[in-house]
Amino acid sequence: MKRREFIKSTLGLAAAAALAPSWLKADVVPMDDSKPLPLGDVLFDKNIFYKNDAQTIIIFLGGGMSDVVGDIGHIQTIIDEGLSEKAYPAGGLTPTRVENGQWKGFWKEAGGDLLEEMLANGDLNLFRTCYQTDPKLAHGINQSRYMHGNGVGYNSGIVSTLMHVLNQNSMIQDRAVLTNVAIDGSDYRLIEDGGTSQALPSFLRAASISRDLSNPYNYAATTDGNVAVGDTTSTELLNSANYSDRLTALSQRHNLYDALSDVFNRREEMSDFLDEVINDTLPVQYPSTIDGKKLEAAMRILTKNPDTKIVSMLGGFSSWDDHSDAIINHKKRATELFEAIYAAVKHMAAVGKENINIVLFGDFGRNMNLNNAAGWDHGNNQVVYWFGGRKFFNRLGIVGETDLDVWIPKARLYTKPRDTSYQFSPYSIASTIYALYGVTNPEVLTGGYKAIDPSEHVGSSFLKV
Repeated sequence: MKRREFIKSTLGLAAAAALAPSWLKADVVPMDDSKPLPLGDVLFDKNIFYKNDAQTIIIFLGGGMSDVVGDIGHIQTIIDEGLSEKAYPAGGLTPTRVENGQWKGFWKEAGGDLLEEMLANGDLNLFRTCYQTDPKLAHGINQSRYMHGNGVGYNSGIVSTLMHVLNQNSMIQDRAVLTNVAIDGSDYRLIEDGGTSQALPSFLRAASISRDLSNPYNYAATTDGNVAVGDTTSTELLNSANYSDRLTALSQRHNLYDALSDVFNRREEMSDFLDEVINDTLPVQYPSTIDGKKLEAAMRILTKNPDTKIVSMLGGFSSWDDHSDAIINHKKRATELFEAIYAAVKHMAAVGKENINIVLFGDFGRNMNLNNAAGWDHGNNQVVYWFGGRKFFNRLGIVGETDLDVWIPKARLYTKPRDTSYQFSPYSIASTIYALYGVTNPEVLTGGYKAIDPSEHVGSSFLKV
């Protein structure tokens, strides 16, 4: 492994800076704290933090998954009334349930049967009415807003904001290992730390781990007395006799913050931990797909390491922005994603981890009109999937009902929350995560949006506490 790749894959953002020369200082210190996080207004309940003992996997779907996957019923109307620009195909779109002749449930060919099973077992809470009343259907805008968890300009990702709150309340000890993990680097907007003038300490900053859990902390002497780093021989060979001492000295010489060198001082501990989780025999088999490998890596870490509070990743493919061949693409992508999540849910049950939860959301949903390229353009409503978390989530099942908004026949067919139905903003996803970890007024971090709570509509809150 080349030394540059070693630094990048091993150390994540903070640790890379500890080896870097001084001109990288701007990459470590937040670039813009002109609108700082209102951390002084946050109310925190340590009892909730300890009681929930939450571990969260955030999966963000860049480009946005179609509502059809989690709410197929409107397709029947579109087909029957000929509302779509391009006619929907005769096969490949099957509902998981039909009641009184009406399509219900999920899209069978896109992982729908797995969703039905997880729903029936109480492992899935599904919200069909995540709706933004201030629609901006450009990817960059929504990705920034929703991965930051606010639209008011706090330049900090959901993950980093949570880490700041936990740090402010001294909830994580500085000896914690891999508190914040980004699989394959996640997305910088989830882990961006630009909301305060003081960067997070190293033990709370995102550590990027590859989905194959390769152990770049490991090094060993080769037959010629040089050093092999990770899985391949380094192009910059060091004498094995003093390799560790030289690496430590190098990190200290270029370290911008004293705390950052601790990552290097603990590299042997990190190496042992990764070796342990890589070699552990699992009670379930994950699919050998991108999503399967990512979820397996996340679950291997979470089930073995109580220090890990949050894992972030992107859903398998770089984009779900299917303006063409949407049905073909979505069937493959959604099936692979839900197969991986299904394995993770089975893994949780097998090892008795009721404190792990997985939340799945994205930029927005998709227009249900099938365009001339057989694609779905952007929509404004999306389905949010929340798996696991039996310890702290009530079992609500499917929440929210939608209507088909025929804005322009054969051009603009949207889903929107029914007037009598519960609905919430995408910013409430961030609020729910903060509340899960003990923030009792999470709306101060999201610009006024409270945690998901459909109790007035369904008779029960989402969070038990």
